[in-house]
Amino acid sequence: MCPRSVGDDTSTVFSRIDGDPRATVICCLPWRMPYRLALASRCVPKSFLACYEMPRAIVSSEPELCIRAVHAVIDDAVRVVARTRLEPSQVLVVGLSIGNAVATALANRIGARLCSVASADRGDLTLWESPASAQVKALAITKGYRLADFTRVMHGLHTVENLTNLAPGSRFVFGLKDEVIPEPRREGLIAAVRRDLPAAEISFVDAGHFATMAETVRRGLGEPAEVHLARA
Repeated sequence: MCPRSVGDDTSTVFSRIDGDPRATVICCLPWRMPYRLALASRCVPKSFLACYEMPRAIVSSEPELCIRAVHAVIDDAVRVVARTRLEPSQVLVVGLSIGNAVATALANRIGARLCSVASADRGDLTLWESPASAQVKALAITKGYRLADFTRVMHGLHTVENLTNLAPGSRFVFGLKDEVIPEPRREGLIAAVRRDLPAAEISFVDAGHFATMAETVRRGLGEPAEVHLARA
């Protein structure tokens, strides 16, 4: 397999779009989705403090680079929040798809509210099982990496390992027809939230991966959920 088929999966460079300095929302976009596309797809909240385009290496054939990419965005976002002098519980961190790798760890670190949309329980298993990352997985295998290599380096950064310090009012939204997040990964996160964060809201949208994100943003990220067609 030619590395060009997955593009540059080694870059830890990210982009931050600064919004309203009075806003309290930090948004973490899906993998390979630039801000302009997210805006056109209606996956960006109307008002935000900062919106992040994820580094390409957040899904990388090099296990260590996955972790560097996540930490690069988290560290920058922590500095952004510090400059606002907001109480962490006033901040709403929005994670969209793989953006949740950053969003959940960030919200848990500072004690912010989280709105997690179309996420999974573990990054290693999602990379190995999702059709969206199949080419990256194939490239990793050609380099001699196995699932165990990703499991080892990602320890401590999985979504299910970053739930206990989330602020009250956190939400998790799942697409019932999500074609990107494998069902076991969705169910694994739902079980972990029910166990570790029982007061959090779990909602479902009867739609696919990207439609779930657009519908959740359209209905409002910080309000009590009205997006669900079924309620856990």
